[in-house]
Amino acid sequence: MEHPLAIEIRTIKVSATGSAGSASGTTIEAVPLSKLLAIYMDFTSAPSTTDITVSTPSSGNVPAVTILTLTNVNSDGWYYPQTQIHDNTGSAITGAYMPYTLHGSLSVALAQADAVTDELIAYAVIEVPGP
Repeated sequence: MEHPLAIEIRTIKVSATGSAGSASGTTIEAVPLSKLLAIYMDFTSAPSTTDITVSTPSSGNVPAVTILTLTNVNSDGWYYPQTQIHDNTGSAITGAYMPYTLHGSLSVALAQADAVTDELIAYAVIEVPGP
């Protein structure tokens, strides 16, 4: 039986604390087992030194996975992170990629930012199993 899929958009607001140019902050959003299709970064205010890391935190025996690392950014934009697919021997398949699988939470972290409330609002577009 085929199961329908649904698309959800999760809004993740990240505030930073600390000194200007070196402030940091992290927000962890609970998500169902899903696939990350895209993420839009909307900066409300941030210096050009801002670094962003999007990851899945470790959970039980599942290690953390870094999905996207952006360095020295403060321009709004869409990102479509993907992971390389492997064959049955564990070898990477050239040019074959798929969306990252999320397994319970999605973390968005800022570094080298300014101390601003909701300095970054990330909109994560995820595909979830339907009913």
